[in-house]
Amino acid sequence: MKLIPSLLTGIVGLLAAAMTVAAAETKSLVPAFGTAGKEYTIKAKDDHKISGWLPDLWVDNSEWAAVTITYTKLTDAPAEGVGAVRIQVVKADEGQMQLTSWAGKLKCKAGGKYVVEGWVRSKDAAGLKVGLRQQGDPYEFYAEQDLDTTPEWKRFMFNFSFSDEKEGVVMFTKPEVGTVDLAGVVVTEKAAAEKK
Repeated sequence: MKLIPSLLTGIVGLLAAAMTVAAAETKSLVPAFGTAGKEYTIKAKDDHKISGWLPDLWVDNSEWAAVTITYTKLTDAPAEGVGAVRIQVVKADEGQMQLTSWAGKLKCKAGGKYVVEGWVRSKDAAGLKVGLRQQGDPYEFYAEQDLDTTPEWKRFMFNFSFSDEKEGVVMFTKPEVGTVDLAGVVVTEKAAAEKK
């Protein structure tokens, strides 16, 4: 009799471990927010400056705007092995903060279902927006979503689908002054079984 509860506990543990491994092996369609990255400084419009640390293959695309932004690598990521960064928009005179990965151009199939996932937080309840945007002129968003924040890490999911093919880049934007933390960003296509 005592063997059955122990056996069930063991089976549940094995299933949980298998699900963790499967989730870890999920390949992001854009460069995932990892722990490797680099420091940089670039000039923005009207003597503004953008500086700090970003995960490999992620870049700030705000040099055209009159914004001052600092990116800081965080050591308290919400999960093991994911990168986390503090985005502080210090000054926003014109334009907005734009964070993207040009290496992660996303080709969406007609009828495909996609999801951008990660974590956000902000002690000030500062907002952040995520979307899929055209890479070229007229630079419009195909789909976007406001991300609500809390003082503790909060998981987010941005689901989108299109009736025809689209190609663009995943971009995070913030037009106003404020501080928000972002971590563990991945983009995946939902499996056929999940689409039903």
